Amino acid sequence: MGNAQLDDWLDPEYIQITRQEAARILGRSPKDFDRMRKEDPECPKGFKQGAERSARVLFRLADIYRYSQNLMARHGGEPEG
Repeated sequence: MGNAQLDDWLDPEYIQITRQEAARILGRSPKDFDRMRKEDPECPKGFKQGAERSARVLFRLADIYRYSQNLMARHGGEPEG
C-alpha cells in the first residue's frame, strides 16, 4: 500500500483512540483530560466500547483534533475554522 493509499485509508473521522492517546495529543495528563471532559462542554466525552460499566472509553481522533483547534483559538493560538 503506497503512502497516498495509506493516507486515504487513515481517515481521522474513523480512527478510535484511547483516553491516554487523546490526552497526549492535547498535551495534558490523563487526569487533566478527565477534568476537561467534566468541566468543558466542548470537550469530547468519548464513547464506551461496550455496555459494561468498566468498558473502555474511546475517542474519535477527528473530534480530538477539532477540540485542540478550538482550545488554540480560545487562547489566541489560531483562528477557528
